[in-house]
Amino acid sequence: MKHILAILFLVTCVATLPGADSTVFAPAANAVMDEHDDAREALRRGDILPYSAIKRIVESQVDGKVVGQKLRRTNRGWQYDLRVRPKNGRVMVVVVNAKNGSIVSRR
Repeated sequence: MKHILAILFLVTCVATLPGADSTVFAPAANAVMDEHDDAREALRRGDILPYSAIKRIVESQVDGKVVGQKLRRTNRGWQYDLRVRPKNGRVMVVVVNAKNGSIVSRR
């Protein structure tokens, strides 16, 4: 979420510079907002689990703490990419199916 806000802020700042054509930046900003709206709608319909449920599932299965997250849409559907720090301290990425909470992969 912080990344999205930072991108939107940057696009807004650059687009308001003198001589900047704001139509160049509009598609990127709209794409970010469209995906955000799509994710919110998917959550409302029950197509994806809320982050709090995913976090609880992953922390219990991996025995670690979630330190970062990203929700993205792939060709296989919505998935959460979670950065997890287990007890050994080495951060790993856990990819989780957003619909059912199953762990797809660990890296």
